[in-house]
Amino acid sequence: MSQRHHRLAYTGIIAAVVLIIGLLAMNFPVFLDSYDQYGWQIRCGTGYLTDLTQAAAAVGDADYVDQCESALLIRRMWTMPMTVIGGTVLLAVLVASATTSARDSLMPHHDDAPHHHNA
Repeated sequence: MSQRHHRLAYTGIIAAVVLIIGLLAMNFPVFLDSYDQYGWQIRCGTGYLTDLTQAAAAVGDADYVDQCESALLIRRMWTMPMTVIGGTVLLAVLVASATTSARDSLMPHHDDAPHHHNA
């Protein structure tokens, strides 16, 4: 395998890991450091879905809905670019790998080419 194939493979693996981490981080629940009147930590949803039901129902001096929206925004601000970059790089690597493989299969290799001897 050529140096280019190795670089593409390593880049693809790293991009896939970054993509998976971003998608998993979006899936984890977002909590506030505050608790509702029943002693449950206030949950705001995930990076994918906003769930402000508990924040709106919580009794207290703070605006838990606003805090949840801020916490969700922060989660999305670092996970979404991470996911988009990982996905974009992975797609670029797949396209580059496919075109490199196709080009390599069309070009004759030096070992396969017939040798002509002038006599």
